[in-house]
Amino acid sequence: MRLQLLTLFCLFLFINLGSTQFMQIKFCGKTTNVVPSTDGSGNDQRHKGALRLDYIRVGRLGQSKTSPFYNLGNTGGLTFKNNTWVDGCTNNQNQTYCSGCTKCTFVTDNSNKTLGVFEGKMAGNVRTRSNNNDLFLESTGDQNVVCFVTDPFSVAGHEGKRVEVNIGYEGTKQDGFETKNVNFWYKFTNGEWKQQLNQNSNFLRVIDTTILVLDAVPTAVENLERTVAFQLMPNPVNTELEILLNSNETFFGTVNILDFESRTLKTESHQIPTGTSKLAINVKDLSAGFYFFQLSDGKGRTSSKKFAKY
Repeated sequence: MRLQLLTLFCLFLFINLGSTQFMQIKFCGKTTNVVPSTDGSGNDQRHKGALRLDYIRVGRLGQSKTSPFYNLGNTGGLTFKNNTWVDGCTNNQNQTYCSGCTKCTFVTDNSNKTLGVFEGKMAGNVRTRSNNNDLFLESTGDQNVVCFVTDPFSVAGHEGKRVEVNIGYEGTKQDGFETKNVNFWYKFTNGEWKQQLNQNSNFLRVIDTTILVLDAVPTAVENLERTVAFQLMPNPVNTELEILLNSNETFFGTVNILDFESRTLKTESHQIPTGTSKLAINVKDLSAGFYFFQLSDGKGRTSSKKFAKY
């Protein structure tokens, strides 16, 4: 597990979430459990019960197709590396992550820049992969929802504006195996996930749809970068996360440890002095995975960094 997380960490892109507003999209679905995994000729047949993500484009009203500021899965945009991301999950007991699978990694492009991560109950012979710039969820099982969650992407310059999401996807149905459901969600920075689309049964063609985001892009929150700089050590960490700080002023700070869904798992209060100082946060009780360390002050300014726990 430690080697697996260290490998993932090499692909992990550090993003400071305090400097502007960000957005994320979640693409979820479930399919028939394709059993056995191979057909009578020994060929893998899990693609027969699959959900394919073609593209996600986000832009201002009327501009998601022509001038998207986030473009995933299209020529000229962010492209998926050809790879299998999740596999070998027969013994996985984790209900929300693929930590017990033999293959469990972040989704990347060809330069190994992270594009997102899978979440949900990944068990049995489920597989997630990408090929020819498409992303596939295969053989999840009828009751197991599996989601691809994009890395946060900036919506800077669009504060107060309405935006829309243009998505393309397709279900398959072969030899009695089929797609059961697909749904899309969005959220801004530390807000709640809100569902955009929910579709049951089979959809045996490429569906291209554009959905209005209900909320206007929130106003950016001022960050703490000009006030305090900090480093997280070691990273990845096992039991104790050490934070090395250098602050221009003394302030009463709040430390939060957040999971990938921005849920708060730990909260501590600390007096941050002017100059250099050090904090230590016990993370021994956290499960192996990736988290955000967030520091904020009484004025609402925040600054965040990612870290890995093995």
